[in-house]
Amino acid sequence: MDRSSNREHRDNQDRRASGKRGPDILEWKWQFEAKSKKDLAWHDVGTWVNFKYSGTRELEVLVRYAGYDKVDEEWVNVKNEMRERSIPLEPSQCHKVKDGDLAVCLQERDHYALYFDARVVRIQRRQHDATDCKCIFTVRFLHDNSEEEIDWKKVYYRPTQEESVVDHNTPEPTKEPKRPKQEESVGCHSSPEPTKEPSLSDIENLWP
Repeated sequence: MDRSSNREHRDNQDRRASGKRGPDILEWKWQFEAKSKKDLAWHDVGTWVNFKYSGTRELEVLVRYAGYDKVDEEWVNVKNEMRERSIPLEPSQCHKVKDGDLAVCLQERDHYALYFDARVVRIQRRQHDATDCKCIFTVRFLHDNSEEEIDWKKVYYRPTQEESVVDHNTPEPTKEPKRPKQEESVGCHSSPEPTKEPSLSDIENLWP
């Protein structure tokens, strides 16, 4: 099923919540993408239809992908098959993608054009202006282990460099030991807490 056009539709809209307090599920839905069991690709979440808990008490959400009908609704596991949406790469932002990064890239075949997790193998950096990136990205798609050279228009970078659940070939990065947090005094002159972007844990807290 070809849902690649949804990405372009989403890029032209600002779907981030602004100036509102508390969870707003109708706006948050635009900030997430879900992995379909049917094609193993990532698609933008258009509507959250329902929710349930699995036999292991994990939250599952019935989603309708952006731009598609009820027949395409699918149950996805919030923990393993939903995440903050990937960000389209702009020509002036190619420096944000580095060798070894996890990205979401367009794979085009005769019968489909879909977005899959991919590991950036190498980047051929070339001089260019801010309107058209000339760099060449060699990526390895994680669902079929194929490698391909693509341009910036097919690259979406991840907001954070989490590990893909299907990437078993890349060792986990060495984690630095956490420093103990210093106690902070709370009083009338304390700074207000910054507004927090919605996360998947926040989604789970929307329902009892």
